[in-house]
Amino acid sequence: MEAIINQLFEIEKKAQENQIELFERNFNRIQHEITELGYKVINPIGLNYDERDNSVEANLMHANAKKITKVLKPVIYHNSGDGFVLIQKGVVIVE
Repeated sequence: MEAIINQLFEIEKKAQENQIELFERNFNRIQHEITELGYKVINPIGLNYDERDNSVEANLMHANAKKITKVLKPVIYHNSGDGFVLIQKGVVIVE
């Protein structure tokens, strides 16, 4: 399921970069289904980077980098019945 979520994330990101809104309803529907299956997908773009955050692996562009400017892979959690468990760390670039 992680591979499917990652591919969907890439397709959605490319559609947004190219200002293609034609598929927005379809993306929302698929994301709803993913949520119904117990997954939580988080895109941390624009957030301030915190080195204590264990949910992301960051590539810092310089020593004073603070803001997540690019997300290569989203953070994925799955509800195991006892709460959400991290199944994929996000991979981000911080500038």
